[in-house]
Amino acid sequence: MKKFNSFKLMLALCLAIMLMSVGIANASSSKPTIYVNNEKLDLYASVSYSGATLVPQREIFEKFGMDVSWDNTSKTVTATKGELTILLTANSRDAIVNETVVKLVQNPILDQDNVFFVPLRFVAEVLHATVIWDKKSDAEASVYINFPDESTSKATK
Repeated sequence: MKKFNSFKLMLALCLAIMLMSVGIANASSSKPTIYVNNEKLDLYASVSYSGATLVPQREIFEKFGMDVSWDNTSKTVTATKGELTILLTANSRDAIVNETVVKLVQNPILDQDNVFFVPLRFVAEVLHATVIWDKKSDAEASVYINFPDESTSKATK
């Protein structure tokens, strides 16, 4: 009986892992084109299963002029610019912005290649940008991020 229960547990675990992999694969199949102030970014983006656009953290934070550090032990990224500090932890819906906890719609994800993906809309809006999602079809979508006249420097000084 004990062997049978162990078998059922292993089977359930394998099934759960396979289902998570399918969700991640489906999430990666739609890659919107991203524009910042009408400039197309050469950036890999992925749409998560919840509909949020996730992007590689280092590329997007550096594009927005932020300094980035990674804590591999806690799986947390810290991005800073001026007086603004953003902390995001893998698989946590709690972001910290200047010591204030903010609930995320989609948690950041550390993928199987150790690339840390963060929610694009959250990052852009913390920097006071407007975000517009334009879905032309199931296979084609664009995300437009527009900063105030003085780009991110005005929003984070």
